[in-house]
Amino acid sequence: MSRYRKTVLTAPNTGGLNFPAKGSGKTINYIWMPDAKGNLVKKDAAIVKKTFAKLSESAQAALAQYLISQNRQPTDAARKTLFNSLIDAAVASYKEGKKQTPWDVLQIQIDNAPAQSGVTINYTNYDKITSDAIFRNAAKQLGFAEGSFAQFGEQQLNDFFNKLTEAAKAAGKETKEVIRPDGTKEIITTPGGFDANAFAQNYLWSMVNIGDPKTIPTSVLNKVDALRSVLKMNGLDYLGQKEIANYALQLSKGDVTLDDLKKQFNAKAAELYPLFADRLKANPNLTVMDLAEPYIGRMVKYWEVDPTTIDLSNPDLDKFLRPDGTAGKVPMGSLADFETYLKFHPNAEKSSWAINGARDLAIGLAGAMGFGV
Repeated sequence: MSRYRKTVLTAPNTGGLNFPAKGSGKTINYIWMPDAKGNLVKKDAAIVKKTFAKLSESAQAALAQYLISQNRQPTDAARKTLFNSLIDAAVASYKEGKKQTPWDVLQIQIDNAPAQSGVTINYTNYDKITSDAIFRNAAKQLGFAEGSFAQFGEQQLNDFFNKLTEAAKAAGKETKEVIRPDGTKEIITTPGGFDANAFAQNYLWSMVNIGDPKTIPTSVLNKVDALRSVLKMNGLDYLGQKEIANYALQLSKGDVTLDDLKKQFNAKAAELYPLFADRLKANPNLTVMDLAEPYIGRMVKYWEVDPTTIDLSNPDLDKFLRPDGTAGKVPMGSLADFETYLKFHPNAEKSSWAINGARDLAIGLAGAMGFGV
C-alpha cells in the first residue's frame, strides 16, 4: 500500500508568461509564490490568476477541501473564485512585508475557520477532484489525515471515487432550497437521502484494524485514555489494549454512547465487587472508586500519602472491600475497623500523628517516673 503524505502544493508553471515592459504605466501587484524547488519568488498577481486551469490536481483538491469544510459545493467556478480571493489576500500580505503565498493564506483560513457541525454533502455529480477532497476532509475530521494512519494512496482514492459515484447514483435525486452562511439562497438538486461525508467516514471506519495501531485514528486514540480511566475506577483495568481500543472505536463511530459503556462497566464492576453490587445497580453513574472514597480518605489521613497513589489495586484496600475476593459472602468491616487496621499498619509508623503520639507517650511515662521531663 502506498504511503499517503500531507499534500505538497506546487506552483503552476508561469515561466512562459511575460511581465509588462518597464514604463508601461500598468500597476503591478506582486505576490510570493513557490517555484519548483520550493523557493519563494515574486510573481505578478494578475498573471497568476490566469493560471488557475494549470493548477495541479493536488492544488485543486486543496481548494475543494476548504470549500467542502465550509459546506460549499466545490464547483470549478467556486474553486476559481476561492483561488482569486487567496491571491488578493496574498497581495495585501505582500504589501505588509509578509512572505505568504496564496497557499499560506488558505492554511490560515482553514485554521481560523469555525468548525461546521452537522455538515452533510450531497451533490448530484462527483468528479475525481471533489471525491479526493471529500475523502481527505473526512479523514481529517476523524484524525486519519495527520496522525499514525497515513496510508491513503491513489488506490484507495480511486476505489473511494468509484464507490462514491455508485452510491450517489443509487440514491435518486431531490430538489431543495439551501440558505448559505451569508444569507443567500440557492436551489440545488441533490441525491435523495445520500450524504457523501457520512459515506466517506463509514468507508474510512471500515479500514480500521484494532490489531494494527497504525490504522487507529487520533479520534479513537483520544478516547482510549478517557475510557482507561473509567475502567480503572471500576477495577476493570485488567482489560487489554485491543479490547479498550474496540470500545473507543464503537464510541467514535457512534455505535454506542458513553452512557451505554458506563452501564456495561457498571455491571461488570458489580460482579467483581459483590458487596457494592446493589449500590452500583441503583446508580449506574457511580464507580467503585466513588464508593471506596471513605476508605481511601482514611488511608490518606492515617498514612499521610498522596490520594492519587491509591487505587483499587492497592492490596490493603482490596482486602477490606473484598474480604473473600469475589464471593461476596464475608461482609466488609466498618470504617472504625478499617481505621484500627490502618493505625497499626507499618505504613503508619512514619506519619506525623504516630511520631507525635509516641513522643507524648514517652514524655508522659518519663514524668510519671519522676525524671522531670
